[in-house]
Amino acid sequence: MVLWLGLVLLAFARAALSAWPTMSGWGLDLLRFVAPGFGWTAWTLAALALIPPLSRGPAALLGRAADRARTVPWVAYPGVGAAAAALVLLNPDRVRFVGDFLLRFGTAERALEPAALFPQALPLDVLLHYTLPRALADAFAIDVASTARALGALEAGLLACLGVAFARALDLSGMVALAAAGTVFFGGALGMYTGYGKAMAEMALLTAGCGLFAIRSLSDARSLLPLGVVVAGALTLHRSALGLLPVLAFAWVRAPRTGVAWRAPRPWLALGIPALALAVLLPRIVATILAWDSVHFLSPEVRSHGGPLRAMFAGPRGLDLVNLLVLLSPITPAVWAAAPALGRRALASSGTALLVLAAPWLVAALFVHGSQGMFRDWDNFAAAGLATSLVSAWLVGETLRRAPRWEWLGLAVLLGAAAPTTQWLVHNADLPRGLERIEAFLREPPSRGPTERGTTWDFLGIRYAQLLRWDESAAALAHAAETSPSPRVLLQWAMAEQARGDERTAQRVYRRAAAVAPTDPRAWFGLAVTSLAISDFAQCRRAALALDRLNPGDPDVPRLLEQAARMEGQGAQPRP
Repeated sequence: MVLWLGLVLLAFARAALSAWPTMSGWGLDLLRFVAPGFGWTAWTLAALALIPPLSRGPAALLGRAADRARTVPWVAYPGVGAAAAALVLLNPDRVRFVGDFLLRFGTAERALEPAALFPQALPLDVLLHYTLPRALADAFAIDVASTARALGALEAGLLACLGVAFARALDLSGMVALAAAGTVFFGGALGMYTGYGKAMAEMALLTAGCGLFAIRSLSDARSLLPLGVVVAGALTLHRSALGLLPVLAFAWVRAPRTGVAWRAPRPWLALGIPALALAVLLPRIVATILAWDSVHFLSPEVRSHGGPLRAMFAGPRGLDLVNLLVLLSPITPAVWAAAPALGRRALASSGTALLVLAAPWLVAALFVHGSQGMFRDWDNFAAAGLATSLVSAWLVGETLRRAPRWEWLGLAVLLGAAAPTTQWLVHNADLPRGLERIEAFLREPPSRGPTERGTTWDFLGIRYAQLLRWDESAAALAHAAETSPSPRVLLQWAMAEQARGDERTAQRVYRRAAAVAPTDPRAWFGLAVTSLAISDFAQCRRAALALDRLNPGDPDVPRLLEQAARMEGQGAQPRP
């Protein structure tokens, strides 16, 4: 009953926030920013599943189909994987807002040096998101975006298969198994499998693999080997994989001793593979954490709030954590509210293992401050969301297994997770509505800190420029310069002003950029060009001579000076 009531409240919250002009509930308000026909259809189906007379028949039918599929896994797994892959392929991320999407994509597309732009990346991350797409682009002219989407589709298919395998490992059947599998699969992390090229997508997938093999190892020690392989793979992928070590240790402690045959190579491989990966990569991981992660734990804004503990829920951050949770694991609040009714006995074996898996991620989430804010850097928390969904799937299974008359509620659980997640994918594929949501985040309450505002306006300025929407780009970059007046932001703002034909404003911004970065030739060149365009010949000469001092012999300098002299001789008047 508590689970049902929680799902009802979540459904009403999503509907109510669709008409509320605030971004306080950005994890629940997707109905505001998707096409109404699709959004409300998905919401209505999930809401109707909460009505017992309407849900019992379809739930029983789906449950029987799921049980028949268990007898032919060689058909079920490919079918589930193909459907998951199709879902993300049909919804490519056109907004490209999450995390470092633009940086990662641009690095691979332009064949830039990854070590210079993201030196913290570990080998498997670089292989998957730079080396592979560059090799395919060079050998077969396959564009980087297509490679990223194909890799994401494959990983989404694997995640769906892991969800099914997870439900089977919990010995669930019928509609309850579908609900548990859907809880694992349908979460905000799917938004990373639609073209995003960064290790956090694979970290979420490997976290699901750890959960599966950890609970299998509690009854079959042979699963310690795939668990060790998954942890080793994660260690070569991202430094946050250190958070998987506690569940690996727990699995070794709790695995049945009778299944560990030390005379065979399998247990030695199960121990040796992750141990070797840790020995090789730990020094680099530690060095990377010390060099790069202070921005996530001790940023200037964290210090301004009095340190990590005080900053944990400062300002809108407590609300953002709730939004992040329901975005990444849509039904978790309802499921966890029902957990106390299960009692401590439910924590035996599987439940404890999954809590050990989730605990490091959830604790870290309290202290990690994304440099661009949670609204954009939600990818940093995707593995935490997946670990949370594993616990929620287990709770769903335990709750409905103990109450057979409520098995129909499994359909409501499945659709309660699927509806907002598919809305999330459709939203990210809808560029106009995606940009509208970002602007709403900046203009509507609650107010955001200067760093978060600056980086978000900066993104909008870059994205509008890519779309050749120069008026919007210039306006966004002007806002970005209010809080983040870096030379790059100023130069991009000036170029946007030029592109939209406002040479006077462009000159003013170039002058500001030259003052901030007097050794940057781009600022002086832009200042000379814009000054020439508005017939400010004195300023053009000063900028050209400054450019000549920085780059002696620059062929642009005599050309600019000659053109300025010719126009001045022809009596050209300064333009307003």
